[in-house]
Amino acid sequence: MHRSLFYGRTLCAALLAALLLTAAAQAHPLKSGDSFPDIPLTGTLTPQQQQELGLESGQAPVLSGIGTPFVLMEIFSMYCPFCQAEAENMNRLHTAIRQEGLDGTIAVIGLGAGNSQFEVDFFRTKYSVPFALFTDPELELHKQTGETATPHFYLISLKDRKPRVIYSHTGRMQSVDDMLQTLRSLTGRE
Repeated sequence: MHRSLFYGRTLCAALLAALLLTAAAQAHPLKSGDSFPDIPLTGTLTPQQQQELGLESGQAPVLSGIGTPFVLMEIFSMYCPFCQAEAENMNRLHTAIRQEGLDGTIAVIGLGAGNSQFEVDFFRTKYSVPFALFTDPELELHKQTGETATPHFYLISLKDRKPRVIYSHTGRMQSVDDMLQTLRSLTGRE
């Protein structure tokens, strides 16, 4: 019986690895200078998150409707162990952006690739995420944004309300301080 459990776990791990390798092979992240799709943002927002994003109460947001000149988007998945490990750093980065007075310049959002509202809410609660998280249960938005591995970070300019990529990075950030410095530099807020 122990042997069949071992083989079952080994088979599951092999299938998961094959799935991840297939997904990584299909990834084509958008690059700096590329247009970014003006995607609809679906999810539950608190009044504070609506205010941070410059959205009217009850407004169905699209990316270009966010009221800051720049948006830092983390594409994550509740099931991604790297995203789980990065959650504390993202919370610290969100706090640092506010403390530096950059919250009127850079909005921070997350897009849950393949995640339902229940899954996004579970992630938000488990990791005490203060910024807006949006759902993408059918991976439609994930496809439009390059089918990236998770976590993936995009810094998006909303100049003239035409979203454009100015930073694209797959994997965990080196440090909160390094990411904050990168954001300052790319937004001209050094």
